[in-house]
Amino acid sequence: MPQGKPHGPTVVAVAFITLGVVYGVWFAYAVFLVALVEDMGWSRSLTAGAISVLSLVHGLSGPINGRLIERFGARRVIALGGAIFTLGMLLTSQIQTWWQLYLTFGLVSGFGIAMSGWVPFIVSVERSYPDRLGTALGFALAGVGFGILGAVPAINLLVEHFGWRGAFALLALLGPLWVIPSAWWLLRGVEPSAQVVSAPTVGAVAEPHWVPATALRSPRFWRAAFAFATGACVAQILLIHQFAFLVDHGIPKTEGSLISGVIGVASIVGQLFWGRLSDRIGREAAYSLAAVANVLAIAALAALGWWSAALWLALGFAVCIGFGYGANAPLYPATARDLFAGPAFPSIFGFMSLSGSLGAALGAWVGGWLYDVTGTYHAMLIASLVLALISPMALWWAAPRKPNPPAVVVLPPGAEPMR
Repeated sequence: MPQGKPHGPTVVAVAFITLGVVYGVWFAYAVFLVALVEDMGWSRSLTAGAISVLSLVHGLSGPINGRLIERFGARRVIALGGAIFTLGMLLTSQIQTWWQLYLTFGLVSGFGIAMSGWVPFIVSVERSYPDRLGTALGFALAGVGFGILGAVPAINLLVEHFGWRGAFALLALLGPLWVIPSAWWLLRGVEPSAQVVSAPTVGAVAEPHWVPATALRSPRFWRAAFAFATGACVAQILLIHQFAFLVDHGIPKTEGSLISGVIGVASIVGQLFWGRLSDRIGREAAYSLAAVANVLAIAALAALGWWSAALWLALGFAVCIGFGYGANAPLYPATARDLFAGPAFPSIFGFMSLSGSLGAALGAWVGGWLYDVTGTYHAMLIASLVLALISPMALWWAAPRKPNPPAVVVLPPGAEPMR
């Protein structure tokens, strides 16, 4: 680990496990998708729409979570998110219609995952490790890969033994058994204090730091957001639909769930590698190299369409997509901090995280829609390839390697800045 504040290792450890828990459930929806289609008779696009709703909720709650963190601290936000996550899992176990799935898993669980996941832990790690942030985030966010590694095969076993309803009910225990107590007790006394943005004197020149109002007017904000959106879109297309793709092409479900575990291992390596590399060679260069791995993953799936049941191709896909996708977790927040560091970073990053969630929501739905329309995954693979090439180009355009001094805002009498 890089050198940071004394409480840094505790923050990173709690982030690693908690992110693995909540996002493991997110990515294990690939298993639930197959089970729900078989049991309820819904189309793949309709069933995949629940993860799109979850992604939208996850993103839209980002600015709210950022402001809540500035006001109440990350520890309380994470604990409340754990409680909402538990409620969402329990309600999802009782659904009867598709719109109930969208409401319970997409809306309620989406809020729970957002409040106990991405934004609060990014802010906590950023405050604990102001230097070498990419490396620190690589360690913390490797928990997402850990979640994919453990959750997908474990949840597949739960679904096989207890059905998808029983699996959701058992997953509800994760909130009271880990998320809530870890936030409330392990982060007690070590969470960095909230940094509230103070309003400048009326009629005076604002202190030169970024706030949401000035960040949202910056072209570099939207360029970075576009890079995040396209990168998240291609990742979700491949991660959410890979299980069904593999099963369709002759890979047994048990082996398919193990393939997902390989993705988890590769993503852990990727998160550690790309985060550290980006601190050395820059965010853009590291992200471009990661895009090469994503392209290789798409090529492996395309080849699997010709050689059905070729386990070696499935493994090649898993290694490449996990390694390439691993760049997203540390590089997105590190890029945001490079561009918009300051006391209002929680709120700014909350707004910027919207783009990734919107891209993820689009990817999850588009993959299923393209399959329903064409009857194959060929169009999905072409769309993935285009997005995988566009995303790093957009990050070079945003240029986090270059200084981005905060705008100075002159306020009229009686006006207050957007916080």
